[in-house]
Amino acid sequence: MKQFILITTFTVFSISNLFAQDFTDVKTKAFNFGARLGTSIYTIKAPNDSRSWNGLYAGVFIEKRLSNKWGIQLESNYIGSSILQFPLLLKYKITDKFEIYGGGTLDVSFEQKNSAEVFRNKRFGASLILGAQYNINSHWFIEGRYIHGLTSQFPIFQGFDSQSIYGKKRSFNFGIGYKF
Repeated sequence: MKQFILITTFTVFSISNLFAQDFTDVKTKAFNFGARLGTSIYTIKAPNDSRSWNGLYAGVFIEKRLSNKWGIQLESNYIGSSILQFPLLLKYKITDKFEIYGGGTLDVSFEQKNSAEVFRNKRFGASLILGAQYNINSHWFIEGRYIHGLTSQFPIFQGFDSQSIYGKKRSFNFGIGYKF
C-alpha cells in the first residue's frame, strides 16, 4: 500500500511538472479539495452467473488543474459496506460547466472475519473508470461514471454445497459533489 501511495504521488507531480512546461500560466493552478456522495448500481459478472445490487458511496478528492483544459484528480472512495477505491483520473474540460474523465482505480476490500473463507472478497482488485461531470457553479457538481472491473474480486454464492465463483464488478455511479 505504501508503494502504491508513493507511486501515485510521484506520478501526479511528474505529470503536473510535464504539463506545466508545455502551457502558459493558468489562473486555476491551485488544488481543489472536495467531497462526493451518491448511489452505485452494480453487477457482479461471473462466467455463468451475475448478480445485481445497489448501494451508496462517499469519498473525498484532490484535483490539480494542469492547464485550462486538463486536470488530474486523486480520490479515496468508500463504497457499499467493505470497499475502498483509490482512483487516479485524467480530466478534460470541454466547457466551463462540463468535464469528462477517465483513469484507473485500485480496489481494496476489507477482510470479513465473520464470514467463511468462500464468502470473502479477494483483498485487491483493479478497475477502469469513465465519467462525466457537470459543474452547477464553482462549488457544486453532479456526476455520472461507469466503473469496469478488470479482476475477479467478488464472490457469487452458488449454494451451500459448492464453492463461490468470483466475478468482476461493473457499476454505474450517480452523485453530487462539493468543492471547497
